Amino acid sequence: MSRAQDRIGTWIGWTFFADLANALTLTFGYMFSSPVTMQYPDTEKWLPYSRYRGHHFLKRDEEGEIKCVACELCARICPCDCIEVVPYEDEKGNRHPAKFEIDTARCLFCGLCEDACPADAIALGQQYEFSSFSSADLVIGRDDLLAKPGKAATGGGVVSARLNTKKDVLVETKEMQGYNWWRNIRRT
Repeated sequence: MSRAQDRIGTWIGWTFFADLANALTLTFGYMFSSPVTMQYPDTEKWLPYSRYRGHHFLKRDEEGEIKCVACELCARICPCDCIEVVPYEDEKGNRHPAKFEIDTARCLFCGLCEDACPADAIALGQQYEFSSFSSADLVIGRDDLLAKPGKAATGGGVVSARLNTKKDVLVETKEMQGYNWWRNIRRT
């Protein structure tokens, strides 16, 4: 083996040793630091920002009627083909959806349906907890879409929460102002 090959081998060995030492230093640093884990859902719950696109909901007008005119633009523009709208006309000649279903298992939550709606009837809310054991439960009908809450004005924080054991329901208690969970992550 030549002297040049020996130097290259030594250089590569020291480089890998230095990388290994840096990795172990970082690992041991995190091992003895405080955890970053959020105690979800027992004591803390994340509030998404107002721009977050979560569950769909349908809006009502001032008279309490559904705003949707069943033009089916949302179903046509949807890249996943997860919206199904079946229109009907009432006695006055106004169009309304007889069936309005969104398959959230297929949805990308891209917001194109919200942008395409001329009546501003569909929107994406901030609800993000909709897991299920069955994909059939993720198909949301018109009545459920009308019952969904809208967007909150504020967000991006953590809410203190507790689990109501009698009803197995998560109860939000108070918002922790100024909480930033990124502050616990060490940067090297």
